[in-house]
Amino acid sequence: MQEVVELGGTGIKNCYQCGTCTAICPLSQESSANFRKTIKYVQLGLEKKLLGDTTPWLCYYCGDCQASCPRNANPSEIMAAVRRYQTGKYDWTGFSSRLLRSKRVEIGSIAVLALITAAIVWLFHGPIITTSVRLETFAPLYIVEPAGLAVFAILGVLLLTNVYRMFWFIGRANPPVSDTDGSSKSLMSYLRKAIAVLPAYFLTQFPMSGCGARRRWIDHVLIFTGYATSFVLFVVLLRYTLTDRVYPLTNPLLLAGYFASLALLYGTSISIVRRVRKSDTYSKSSRHSTDWMFILLLFFTALTGLLVMVFQYLSMPLETYVTFTAHLSFVVPLLVLEVPFAKWSHLAYRPFAAYFTAARGMNVPRIGAEKVV
Repeated sequence: MQEVVELGGTGIKNCYQCGTCTAICPLSQESSANFRKTIKYVQLGLEKKLLGDTTPWLCYYCGDCQASCPRNANPSEIMAAVRRYQTGKYDWTGFSSRLLRSKRVEIGSIAVLALITAAIVWLFHGPIITTSVRLETFAPLYIVEPAGLAVFAILGVLLLTNVYRMFWFIGRANPPVSDTDGSSKSLMSYLRKAIAVLPAYFLTQFPMSGCGARRRWIDHVLIFTGYATSFVLFVVLLRYTLTDRVYPLTNPLLLAGYFASLALLYGTSISIVRRVRKSDTYSKSSRHSTDWMFILLLFFTALTGLLVMVFQYLSMPLETYVTFTAHLSFVVPLLVLEVPFAKWSHLAYRPFAAYFTAARGMNVPRIGAEKVV
């Protein structure tokens, strides 16, 4: 319990297991989520049960439980703290735990990765041409493209192995569910559940829209859409976007780039303003520093990316090269720290938690639609 307290779940000391949080939660009406049970696992120190519990990942922090809790325990924040705890345990490298527990490790990791990135650009950039913008000459495609693919491959392996550990912990704590005749569920049964649950959760996180957090869900969709568009443009289509050619304003690639940057900027700006003003239940609570790290890194990544496109279009060579270097110095910490180890990993853990819940024969939230059973 002390570890969960250190990760932000301070209210758990106030909880006396009345069950109001589970009764009031709109998602618990649509699913098998049981927040009271999760809190009990923490209070009793039942780590095996806790690591196999998918309930924390079904919570979207709408705040209804916080408003109704007679002990002001803030169950939503407890669920967030448990997610951080589980994230640290699912990571086989052990780095997530250090990142989530220490601001010094967090800030130091960002600074080191940013400085290393800037140093690599400084040492290996191509000729600096000042008569016109030559971004592909400054950052040669034959270096940037394989380096980017290598980084994504490594991060993908780390994240998928962590998801496998999540699956192992859940399976250890919850024996496989059999059909009524005692036989094991068929492979097709699991595949149907995977098709029904994983894409929808990954692409939309739709239950958030139906649990009192619709505005925050719209912000999330914008951020995800902008990030996904950026991934396609600057990873899949990098040879067409990292180029010396200046596209006209009507070019689809340029328009997509502006959309991605503006969507990310709007979504992250709104999130920052709400947290500063504490304008809703979600932002009134003291948020963990790694949540701030994620949103700020994403904001400056989008801002510098937009400025690179603007400077390139306006034929401002030095400004383009300097801003491009700064952009990479934000991109690398964002990817390396967030994708496998911190907040951005939730994009994988949440859908798979919903799938593992459905695969065990339990309900997962489908607000406004039929339950997946």
